[in-house]
Amino acid sequence: MDVHGHGRVQESGSIIQQKDTRMGKSNKGSLTAHDMPSGSVFFFLPAEHCPELPPVNNSIFIAKEVEGQILGTYVCIKGYHLVGKKTVFCNASKEWDNTTTECRLGHCPDPVLVNGEFSTSGPVNVSDKITFKCNDHYILKGSNWSQCLEDHTWAPPFPICKSRDCDPPGNPAHGYFKGDNFTLGSTISYYCKDRYYLVGMQEQQCIDGEWSSALPVCKLIQEAPKPECEKALLAFQERKDLCEAIENFMQQLKESGMTMEELKYSLELKKAELKAKLL
Repeated sequence: MDVHGHGRVQESGSIIQQKDTRMGKSNKGSLTAHDMPSGSVFFFLPAEHCPELPPVNNSIFIAKEVEGQILGTYVCIKGYHLVGKKTVFCNASKEWDNTTTECRLGHCPDPVLVNGEFSTSGPVNVSDKITFKCNDHYILKGSNWSQCLEDHTWAPPFPICKSRDCDPPGNPAHGYFKGDNFTLGSTISYYCKDRYYLVGMQEQQCIDGEWSSALPVCKLIQEAPKPECEKALLAFQERKDLCEAIENFMQQLKESGMTMEELKYSLELKKAELKAKLL
């Protein structure tokens, strides 16, 4: 006999254990299609190698042998949903790997919304819709409603209630911010260290839990290239040994392509500039 196309009740050696607190009965043995809740999926046990599990209220527990192990499956009766592990295994020590399963009233799990509230206070049935609302000083992120589906899940996913205050901002590399208030509406300012300049918004405001702009960056200030003669003079000044310094100076001068006349003229200009500063 097929049961909703999911399984076939036919093996005399099967073990099917049912616990139905609504009808006040607990039985073990063969079940007919009349006994089974609609929409359930059933499995069968052709061998009895493992001890019985304590029955879970409002559920059917069915098991079968799979590749030398005993596979057990819990199915909640109509109007209840599963909380915990649906499938358990009996290991080589003839012990079940998990027994923390229960069937709770309602077709879908109870909704959850931290720092908020929703529009139901009891068990939820299939196709029921609920709406969500956040507490004061919190903002809803996600859908403001969800519906209980036939597969015991909610869609769209539950939202979250996020504080309207902001998390502390980060510091850009080679930079920092000023401000110690991160509540809704507060502002902070970004600055860069010496030799760096800011790219991006300097001032940012906390708006509904988010800073108004992306984190700015601090970029290195590029020095203007020095004239070739200055590079040669700098190289000369950095050498302590006179002979080595002269040799290095001439090499730098040669690489710069400057003639002696051009160098002489450049030195005269610098001499004049120094005299002007001393006057």
